[in-house]
Amino acid sequence: MNFLDYIPLGVVMVLAVLCQVLFIEVGYRFGSSKKQKQHKAQMAQVRAIMGASLGLLAFMLAFSFNMAQQHFEQRTQAYMMEVSAIDSAFRGADLISKDARAEAKDLLRYFTGLRLKITEAAVLSDMDKVVEMVRESERIHDLLWSIAESSMEGQGEGEDTGIFAQSVLAMIDAHDARLQAALFNRISPVIWLTLFLMSLLSMVVMGYQAGLTGTRSSLATWALAITFSAVMTLITDLDRPNMTLFQMNQSLMVELESRMENGPAWDSANQKR
Repeated sequence: MNFLDYIPLGVVMVLAVLCQVLFIEVGYRFGSSKKQKQHKAQMAQVRAIMGASLGLLAFMLAFSFNMAQQHFEQRTQAYMMEVSAIDSAFRGADLISKDARAEAKDLLRYFTGLRLKITEAAVLSDMDKVVEMVRESERIHDLLWSIAESSMEGQGEGEDTGIFAQSVLAMIDAHDARLQAALFNRISPVIWLTLFLMSLLSMVVMGYQAGLTGTRSSLATWALAITFSAVMTLITDLDRPNMTLFQMNQSLMVELESRMENGPAWDSANQKR
């Protein structure tokens, strides 16, 4: 977990805006004190530095946004893998012995509900509960694998237990991929620190240039600060597992849970007939 994960997203936005406006004001006051001593060459140099610093800041923001977007896509792919693996395991449970079939399906139903609860806890930033339920998920993995091993050992009555075992392994792989994407594939704190420092220094240079000219626009100052802060806030939200603005669609997992509880829709239709 990064230090930004514990700060509400609205607070991140407000702090970023206020810090940038403050540093613009610092630069403006410093530039105003040097106004009488300015030269044309100095003004040209300051403008060049301001343009270069703002351009580099924009590049860093684009680079960081792309990195955060990739991390979000990795979490989405791992989620899709897990849904597919759970579905395959539930169907494959029909191919193992009758004694183990009911237990395996019950565990898979419980596991699916647990995954939905983990997502709800992550949205509420209850990380202690998330860790507890992740450990419970791994315990369910062990139980399912024990059933798969027992079924493989007792194979010989015509059941194809390999499909169930492969699906359980796919569930474990998807679980590890989700943990990797959510907890370890993160933007480095060094990059965050560099991004914030570049942002603040760029605001100082911009304020300094305005101070040398003796003119500034409050509207332009706030618009620039809000624009850069909004992008930084989006990057922050995309990169952390407890997202606020970007929510991963859980409809596939909900639909899977419903099918596991009630059976496929075509089964229900046949039963009504």
